This record gives sequence, C-alpha cells and structure tokens, in this order.
Amino acid sequence: MADEVIREVRRVRHEISRRCGHDPQQVVAWYRAYQDELKRSGKYRFYQPDESNDAAATSSGTGERVST
Repeated sequence: MADEVIREVRRVRHEISRRCGHDPQQVVAWYRAYQDELKRSGKYRFYQPDESNDAAATSSGTGERVST
C-alpha cells in the first residue's frame, strides 16, 4: 500500500514538473500559486508564523529556525 502511495506522489510530482518544462523556478512558482489558490478557497488552514518573532527565530542567516 505505501509503495503505491509513494509511486502516485512521484507520478504527480513528475507531471507537475513536466508541465513546468522541468524548470525548478517554474515548479516553485506553480506550487506557490497553488498554495495561494488553496488559501483563497478557505477550505484549508495554513500556519502563520508570528512575524514579531520571525527575525529572531531566523537570526542564523540561513533561513532555518534556531532556538532562542
């Protein structure tokens, strides 16, 4: 069962990449646009970080969250 799910996820990801000409920038743009569409639909809730803590949380300069 798990192998079938993984194969399906990979198939869909490859199809998205193919539609974007296998261009990583276009793939990222597609995923961001799709995320925006899902947000607008109101059907799903998305995590919204507390922006007042965001600068301190990523102060490592790598963009990764670090414990403070």
